[in-house]
Amino acid sequence: MLTSETPKINQDRATKPSVNRVSTWAEFQAQSRPLEDAVLWQRAMPKSVRDWLDQIPDAHLPTGRFRLASVEIGACLEEIFAEVGIANHPALSWLRQDAERLASLVAKMHDVSTVRLRVEAVFDNACRKFHIDNVVARLLCTYRGPGTQLSMCQGETGEIETVPTGAPVLLKGKKWPQADDVTLHHRSPPIEGTGMSRLVLVLDPVHEDDEIGTSYERRFKPN
Repeated sequence: MLTSETPKINQDRATKPSVNRVSTWAEFQAQSRPLEDAVLWQRAMPKSVRDWLDQIPDAHLPTGRFRLASVEIGACLEEIFAEVGIANHPALSWLRQDAERLASLVAKMHDVSTVRLRVEAVFDNACRKFHIDNVVARLLCTYRGPGTQLSMCQGETGEIETVPTGAPVLLKGKKWPQADDVTLHHRSPPIEGTGMSRLVLVLDPVHEDDEIGTSYERRFKPN
């Protein structure tokens, strides 16, 4: 979905960001080390999963931040849902499988075994300013509510694209090799006062010398 908003971003380069849009998981995997600023998997999330997520009360939306092995992602996701009293549902099984394959992709593309997982319930204008993350790369998937907004800018004019709900997007960050070529900015959609809520999955690779986030993360301890 496109809007006519014009983001106010100071960009030194007048290069239009490039987003590679793919329609299958195989294509998303193949393009996971992109020459473009981002890769967007334009998929439709199963209606049964979307309806199930939409009916969960805001107070029961899970939140957690973890540093863990990519193979532990699914079990961790089930655990944080269980902490808010949600378990044993077919839609949760789909979420687990989806998170597992997205985490395996992030780990494989960076040749690491550990990832940083953030599951976040959002009710306000968090990260409302357009920015580029201070990471090598980041995978975002909004499972409930409006998705991440991309600034499709050239210079200081352009349009904003809202990533569809359930569509994973892989974004280059400031630490990407040749990061000077990264021009795509993004933000969380402003939803404060609308009554909407979001459930967002964020995955980052963790390298041996990466200490970002150690002050707030807890390690997942599988049973």
